[in-house]
Amino acid sequence: MQKTNPIVTVICTCFNHRNFIKIALDSVLNQSYKNIELLIIDDCSKDDSVQIIKHWIDNNNFGTLIKNKNNLGLTKSFNNAVSKSKGDYLIDLSADDELLPHCIALQISVFNAYKTEKIGIVYGNASVINKSTDEKYVFFNRFSQEKKASSPKDGFIYKELIDHSNTICSVSAMIKRNAFIALGGYDERLIYEDYDFWLRLARTYYILYIDEVLVNRIKLENSLGNLNYKGIDKKNYKFKQATYLAVKKTLAMNKNKEEDQATMRKIQLEITVNLKILNLQLLLKYAVLLLNILLIRRHFKTTTF
Repeated sequence: MQKTNPIVTVICTCFNHRNFIKIALDSVLNQSYKNIELLIIDDCSKDDSVQIIKHWIDNNNFGTLIKNKNNLGLTKSFNNAVSKSKGDYLIDLSADDELLPHCIALQISVFNAYKTEKIGIVYGNASVINKSTDEKYVFFNRFSQEKKASSPKDGFIYKELIDHSNTICSVSAMIKRNAFIALGGYDERLIYEDYDFWLRLARTYYILYIDEVLVNRIKLENSLGNLNYKGIDKKNYKFKQATYLAVKKTLAMNKNKEEDQATMRKIQLEITVNLKILNLQLLLKYAVLLLNILLIRRHFKTTTF
């Protein structure tokens, strides 16, 4: 039987976020929904983030600090925290983001309203400040959808996620724990988690959208989300390599011709992106994936393979 007041685990990940961490933690403390477990990961910060976190925990008698002995990165750190958590639902909160007070209550109300094990994620919109460009915008006003001007589709949206005709505002997502565990969590080979995880989850689970701003997001100049627009370097290559691995996985997950065509559109987009920075290694890999679809899988019917 579904709980009406389940535990929500917020996992806040911090790396050199001394200027933002208190705002993020305060936003969890100030939620209107109160049945919350807060786990705070410090991934070997070189600033005084740990001291700020410890002081905040002592003052508020809330939260548990997990201090990594080595820098593990987001995917490993988050998976490790999930293994120590008790919540029925999970929120992946970056230390430079802020949950609005009604965020968790709204998400839980949606999960409770749709009593089905097939719902994997409930998410909403976000207000964004991009420190790299000084832009301020609402996520789904900037990344508008093909069929709806400012809000995405609900339901089984696997195909739409592949080629970004539908997208998810990842910072505003609440994940059902059972779904996260069933999928094996985040892929720890990857430098960033969301695109790969959303695809794997969307293959099996419903994804539902709340048409409200739930999070204030600060997009820092060195954030992973800004890497895709920079020239090639070691970290940027890891970012684009993670995208390639996620796209490659779709060839095993796709069930019909339309989904293969969505993968082809995504490959063409990535070829354009990597051509601009002359990333020859990934250009070759994407060309091989494209040939795989065109030559090997072209005889598959529109129905399942």
